[in-house]
Amino acid sequence: MLAFLGLLIRCLWLSYFLQMDTLEYKFSGELWIWSGKKTDWFFVTLPKEVSDHARYFTTHVQRGFKSLKVNAQIGDSQWQTSMFPSKERQSYLLPVKKSVRLAENIEVGKARDIKITLLGL
Repeated sequence: MLAFLGLLIRCLWLSYFLQMDTLEYKFSGELWIWSGKKTDWFFVTLPKEVSDHARYFTTHVQRGFKSLKVNAQIGDSQWQTSMFPSKERQSYLLPVKKSVRLAENIEVGKARDIKITLLGL
């Protein structure tokens, strides 16, 4: 009976959050570079607790490769992108495009304050 009650509470709590239109996270993250064969990619790894929370509450809206569509903001720059889970880093990766890196003077290895809003909930 106690296990059933715990499950019921968890389901009610989950249904409350799933009715929300958005999930928003604010965190500090460090830009890093991944060198591919033809080009370099720049990412910020989400903190594990943010990534775990987002993964838990978005299984119903994950797209290809379990990606999540987001609005991202660093400084005054905002853009729409998808963040992708990384098995290697056990967290989601947020790609940061060149125009944002230049506009906000973001350097590899430097931490910046970031806000992401998950879309399509």
